[in-house]
Amino acid sequence: MTRWFRTCAAIALLLTAVAKPLMAQTVARSVEVPQNRPLGAVETMAATGVNGVDYSANAPSLSGLTLLATIPPSSVPRQGYVIQAQCTAGLTVALDDAAGSLAPTILVLAGASANGGQGGTLDMTGLPHTGRIRIYSSASNCQMAARVW
Repeated sequence: MTRWFRTCAAIALLLTAVAKPLMAQTVARSVEVPQNRPLGAVETMAATGVNGVDYSANAPSLSGLTLLATIPPSSVPRQGYVIQAQCTAGLTVALDDAAGSLAPTILVLAGASANGGQGGTLDMTGLPHTGRIRIYSSASNCQMAARVW
């Protein structure tokens, strides 16, 4: 064997000896991926008409609020909707089942800093909902915006 070949072999052995512990550290730091997979864009999260369970300690209350608008239930899931508070009083949005027989999911949107300004916004693009949507406020003259598609 030539001296050049022995030198190359020694360098290769040295690099292997140095790289092996580094590779072991890299393997030890690997991230585990959970078994669950994300839903694809065309898969639904739940069947139409299936509602969750309310585990809250207190029943939601809409007392003292004025109903500003009602978006009627839809026979097919909506592609999305957006609701925006444009008054200082803010909005309370109730997401209900189509029949209105179950306790609604209530969301509170913060008011704008000044009437006519942009307040809290609920943007549910791509999240299906077939039930009715009711919009309330403590101010009967509250300006708001709502769009469903």
